[in-house]
Amino acid sequence: MNKNKIIKSWNNNFMAFFVPFVFVLNTLTAKAQNILEKTIQADGIESISINGNQIFSIFVSTSKTDKIKVTSTLDGEYQNEFQVVSSENNHTLILSLEHLSFLEIPDDKRNAHKVIAATLHMEIPEQLALHILSDIGSVDLKGAFKSLYIELLQGRCTIEGESTTATINTFDGDISVVTKNASVEANSNHGKITIDDFSNVISIWKLKSINGNITVVKPD
Repeated sequence: MNKNKIIKSWNNNFMAFFVPFVFVLNTLTAKAQNILEKTIQADGIESISINGNQIFSIFVSTSKTDKIKVTSTLDGEYQNEFQVVSSENNHTLILSLEHLSFLEIPDDKRNAHKVIAATLHMEIPEQLALHILSDIGSVDLKGAFKSLYIELLQGRCTIEGESTTATINTFDGDISVVTKNASVEANSNHGKITIDDFSNVISIWKLKSINGNITVVKPD
């Protein structure tokens, strides 16, 4: 067998192996995450409350819409045992990560990342009140809100937009705000504080952190 035939035979064998391998890899990748998308009619909803415990990242943006779009992505060894669930009570949409199966999950904090890694993305109407609590999660917000109340234990909080009132408390994470007109009360026990001067005061921001830095600036 000459050199060209050997190369051609090797290429054919390689492609015969490689194509199924790519297909299997793509299939495994698609199954590697548990993704749920949900659209909720926002009529009658005045506020959103997120229990973000065990949710690693929470992103909320606003737009001129009458619907609430929720996308949750779960990863980890026990991803199929959990789900982000929602309910409505007294004009408030409530979301939380819940353990839905009867399978016992080992309480091993050293391997917590193997149990579940969850992220939450939401697109909501403008001028709603938003309430978020989380033990490990970081929060990214963008848009126009009626009010904000956020408490984070480990994660940071980044906001670009407007809110009539805002109360943000973190333990370890930084607080970073980009907004147009604000009266800011900021306190950090062990972090640095940087605040721009605002000539017009429309909103009131109360920001507090134990170890994180606090930054409030005007948009470019």
